Amino acid sequence: MDEASKMNRLVKELLDLSKIESGSFKLDKTAFNLSSLIESVLDKYQPVLVEKGIKVELDIPEYLTVNGDAVRIEQVLVNYLVNAINHTDDKKEIRIQAVIQNEKVRVSIYNSGEKIPDKSLDKIWTSFYKVDKARTRSYGGTGLGLSVVKAIQDLHGNSCGVENLEDGVLFWFEVDR
Repeated sequence: MDEASKMNRLVKELLDLSKIESGSFKLDKTAFNLSSLIESVLDKYQPVLVEKGIKVELDIPEYLTVNGDAVRIEQVLVNYLVNAINHTDDKKEIRIQAVIQNEKVRVSIYNSGEKIPDKSLDKIWTSFYKVDKARTRSYGGTGLGLSVVKAIQDLHGNSCGVENLEDGVLFWFEVDR
């Protein structure tokens, strides 16, 4: 069942990526409350966070209206959160922040843990690229999550990125206000 679930996730991600890259995929942009979406995603992952003993610090405005495809923005959030959960170290810290920057909102998800090697920072957005193949295999990563994030952000006309910090890694993406 576990292998079937991994295969199902791989096929779904490949189909999404294929649709986006072919130009046949259309966004369903609407105004929505990004704060509620972030809290909803965290609620879904609460059992995993509790099981792994991960502490999440949330720094977001109570109500933050943005414009975009809410389903696809959720997909970006989930990909970043799952990566943070899978790569957190013994400190077991994740911080989620949303900051208004002019006409954009920048959402960042930090996890304590190992930095991404400098030579891999540009490559992680490429389909099937895995920094640590052995570790990725242990939790079932497909190597497609970040390429899907990049494709979704490109469709929205917004940026995404990653930064190595002293004690962890910070992924971010932007959404139109």
